[in-house]
Amino acid sequence: MTADQLKDLLHATPFVPFKIFVAEQKEYDVPHPDFALLSYGGRVMAVNSTERDVIHLISVPLISRIETKETKSA
Repeated sequence: MTADQLKDLLHATPFVPFKIFVAEQKEYDVPHPDFALLSYGGRVMAVNSTERDVIHLISVPLISRIETKETKSA
């Protein structure tokens, strides 16, 4: 997964919620673009938890895959 691919997902119109998988062990939901922020250099993504007031910092090179609502239904 590249920073450009993540930017495309965050700026898609209409936005499609997606899930980030890291090392196939952890997953993070991004239900709306306001829940995620990509660092200027594109190496770190911050994702706000939907369940509690926590921000997860994810190293972009460690993202193993992204699953969108469209991917699930296909």
